[in-house]
Amino acid sequence: MNHSYIRASDAVSADAVSTRAFLQQAVDHYPRLAAFSFTLALPYREAMSEYRSLILRFHSEVWQRTGEYSRQRQQARHRSLPTLLRWIWETASAPECKMVLLLNLDTLGTGRNLQLTDSAPPGLNAIIADAWQKVTGTACTDGVTSMTQIIINRVAQGVFATPFNQLTVHVKAMSEPIATARTGMICP
Repeated sequence: MNHSYIRASDAVSADAVSTRAFLQQAVDHYPRLAAFSFTLALPYREAMSEYRSLILRFHSEVWQRTGEYSRQRQQARHRSLPTLLRWIWETASAPECKMVLLLNLDTLGTGRNLQLTDSAPPGLNAIIADAWQKVTGTACTDGVTSMTQIIINRVAQGVFATPFNQLTVHVKAMSEPIATARTGMICP
């Protein structure tokens, strides 16, 4: 597994044009893209820089756990392709933060089943929730809310526009300023 991680300097403030380009890069990179939109309940912090640090630690923790999930799939002789984790999030949004995670659907091993449910992939929702609990140091199970999964498939005919539009609606619903970041490649 590649052990790259996100550094605080890797997060970039984004405007509408660069956010659209960031989304388009993710779609262009993977023919089958999984997008997870959710809201994080932020614990109280004294300064905005502390929120930024907390969110970047969360990104790193999700990256590590997703890499472990992918590695376990490979060891069990199941398919799990490499991926970058791409993030879009609100940067000034206490007491909560809307966030979108984008990754290669084929890393999750869903095969040709494009219908994700709350239990499939078995554990990605748990990876996100558990990572948030770890970085916040709480046992609170409602720290991650409003989880929505969107599959963007540019390979199948006639199914691209609607999910891509759903994703852009989720991103446009975020309060500005917005930041974007990418974690290192997960290579099982």
